[in-house]
Amino acid sequence: MRIFYLSACFVFILDRLTKHLVLLADFHRIEILPFLAFVKVWNRGIAFGLFSSRDASNLFFTFLTALVLALVFYLSGRASRLAKLGYGLILGGGLGNLVDRIVFSGVLDFIDLHVSSLHWPA
Repeated sequence: MRIFYLSACFVFILDRLTKHLVLLADFHRIEILPFLAFVKVWNRGIAFGLFSSRDASNLFFTFLTALVLALVFYLSGRASRLAKLGYGLILGGGLGNLVDRIVFSGVLDFIDLHVSSLHWPA
């Protein structure tokens, strides 16, 4: 159980810290590696900008997702340590995004991955 809370707290703190640093920095795009760049993108939608005009519902669905994940963890007491670690990582990131939605009405994304013709936008 401890690994769940530690991983969730670690990811939440890392999420808040990295986003704070990105907000302070003055850049549009920084190429880190041939497949990795940092960009500043405000995601007002759910995933990849979907449903960006529904601000209140996005906040609700983000909160609901975090709640469901916490419930899944609570009900899966026999889950492996690896599963608990995974739940914690997801919950920490979800809570960080929830804070973004409450404070900024959107999520700050900044990691842009691309390999050959495959692209995972920020």
